[in-house]
Amino acid sequence: MPPAIEVGMRYLGHLPRHDPVYGYLYDRIFARKLGVYPRQGFRVFAASAADNVYVYEDRQHGRRVLGKYFKRSGRAKSTPNAAHEYQVLKNLQAAGLDRGQHRVVRPLGLTLDFADALFEEFECGEPLYRVWTRTRPGTDDRDMMHALSDLAYLLCRLHNRTAGDETVDFRGEFDYFDKIVARLWRRRRARQDQIDALYSARHRWEQDSQMYADRRVRLHGDATPANFIVGGTHRLTAIDLERSHRGDRAYDVGMVAGELRHWALRQFGDGARAEPYIGHFLWEYARHFPDQSRTFRAVTDRLPFYMGVTLLRIARNSYLSDGYASALVHDALACLRR
Repeated sequence: MPPAIEVGMRYLGHLPRHDPVYGYLYDRIFARKLGVYPRQGFRVFAASAADNVYVYEDRQHGRRVLGKYFKRSGRAKSTPNAAHEYQVLKNLQAAGLDRGQHRVVRPLGLTLDFADALFEEFECGEPLYRVWTRTRPGTDDRDMMHALSDLAYLLCRLHNRTAGDETVDFRGEFDYFDKIVARLWRRRRARQDQIDALYSARHRWEQDSQMYADRRVRLHGDATPANFIVGGTHRLTAIDLERSHRGDRAYDVGMVAGELRHWALRQFGDGARAEPYIGHFLWEYARHFPDQSRTFRAVTDRLPFYMGVTLLRIARNSYLSDGYASALVHDALACLRR
């Protein structure tokens, strides 16, 4: 019988028994962690268009594990790596965040001797962006609204379970801001007057005391719709926490808002069509706090900075046309000037 292939997966063949990954999967993952013995070997799938994510399927029982491989050579300190993401996931697992309907993916193993690789549970379902893609604002958006409610709860759960005593170091965001703006300049996607306006706006945000008032939390760090798996009714799993760090909860919330603005602008040519969905997402996030209105105001007041940075980050991507990138920079400036 041919293997069952989900959308976005490509069947590659069988994993050779002499491959060091074979022994690691058999002994350390399937036998010890999952309690199954795949005596018939493993099928291998490419999990995405990227060349570093694979799915290993036990041919006998059909159980699947995802392996994510990181580049080893020439890595800078800021480059994501398997050990960092594994430790983040282990810490979140210890906090109980790998359980329930709204959770982070469960880590299964880390190997650094023959590869810089992270192994984790394979999540069945579809990435959140597919729900967004088939949404028609105002006519067919029930799934979108439900998914945004689930995402709001998942992020709120992540943030609140990991809140510490230290307050946000807002100036720590400026290195990332500078890198994005520099890349936009090099690619001629932002004019000098826009660069000047971006730094003027950044200076005003720097002087805003509310940007330093909240406590630091564990952030997803890359809260794009590609990094959440919808697995059924009110089931959502966060994946790809390689850029996770501690910071302002509005960082994740603002990234989602920026991605929604990008979705509406690219799919419908009108960023304003995202406003009802952004408002719904923010209200749902605030709903899980004792004072919903106060939380909504506090997060909404800080959100434009992170939303603007998200739009700038998207604008630097070379696969986008110059005209569309210019529209994103324009929207980003509007956010940052608020």
